[in-house]
Amino acid sequence: MKKASIFAIIVFTVFSLLHHNIYGQDNWWKDKKYKTESDRIKYSGCKKVFIDIGEGFNYGNVYNIVAYFGNEVYINIASEDKGYYSSDQAKYILDNFLNNFPVYNFKWRNSSKSENYAFATGKFKYKKNGYVSSFDISVSLNYIDESWLIDQIIIN
Repeated sequence: MKKASIFAIIVFTVFSLLHHNIYGQDNWWKDKKYKTESDRIKYSGCKKVFIDIGEGFNYGNVYNIVAYFGNEVYINIASEDKGYYSSDQAKYILDNFLNNFPVYNFKWRNSSKSENYAFATGKFKYKKNGYVSSFDISVSLNYIDESWLIDQIIIN
């Protein structure tokens, strides 16, 4: 009887921790009630773009990020690569960054949004030479032709 109780407590604790880790990431996004259904759809699309970009950083997958590039993107990576780049050049620069700084973890911290603009900041942790260090990442999006596209990525 004691073993079954202890097992049940362990299972409950593990499930609670997993549930928190899966859904804990959402506190960076403030959902609210929208006046119209089209606004709700518009901003849920914005949130999805940020989630995809976050997964790109978290898994070191540049393709999750470049899917939201327009013709030109402003990139500033630790003040070394900085300027406006074509989507192909920006993909190369981000891929180089992700290869040079192997991701340990990435999480969004906060966000804000307005009619045609959205912004989110996060913490990118990487592990190199046995040490974990981090960069702050900010990404802004513009709403153009009913799509959220990356306007700029700043990594400090």
